[in-house]
Amino acid sequence: MADLELEQAQQRIEAVEEAANLYVEELSSIRNELDNGTTGTTLGVMVGAQIKMTEAETKYAVTVGIPKKISSAVQAAANDVKKAAG
Repeated sequence: MADLELEQAQQRIEAVEEAANLYVEELSSIRNELDNGTTGTTLGVMVGAQIKMTEAETKYAVTVGIPKKISSAVQAAANDVKKAAG
């Protein structure tokens, strides 16, 4: 995440889209593990899937939160400039 360029709005949009796509891929992978027909119903596999889902949700929230926070700061600054201009 530290290597991302988020100065332009389009860069922030792309970062959020990338995070969303990765999140969907991770959840699909977890679902596929549960649907494999042999181990999908054991307690250990279910607990492991829940942990993986929590990890995926946390990564998504953090990854999306950074561009959103930057966009909010830019919008707040723009509003301050409008107020100052009268």
